Amino acid sequence: MGQVLQIRVSAVTWNEDLVEKQWPRLSDLAFSVPIKHEKHGVLEMVRALSEGLTFMEWSAKRKECMGPGIRKAAELKKTLEEALADWKPREANTASEELEKVLDELERIFTN
Repeated sequence: MGQVLQIRVSAVTWNEDLVEKQWPRLSDLAFSVPIKHEKHGVLEMVRALSEGLTFMEWSAKRKECMGPGIRKAAELKKTLEEALADWKPREANTASEELEKVLDELERIFTN
């Protein structure tokens, strides 16, 4: 890496509309959590779901059914971000694929 030019390894949601199309109920829930939503990407959705699980007054049924998956998604988000910080794109890619599978499952078991 040069003194002026930085090389970054990052993960971005290239089209935020896809988040709502892929996980419509999950994204509605996540982005209803009253936190600052600068973007509506996958990682931002996971953060919002985690915050919601912790601070929102969601039903006991929702917390019981969806809580483990939300915690797993938050863990995978952290793993992905750590892999990127350590310049390990292959590990980050694996975490991203696992994260999307967890989000698919959360959308499938969505509970009010």
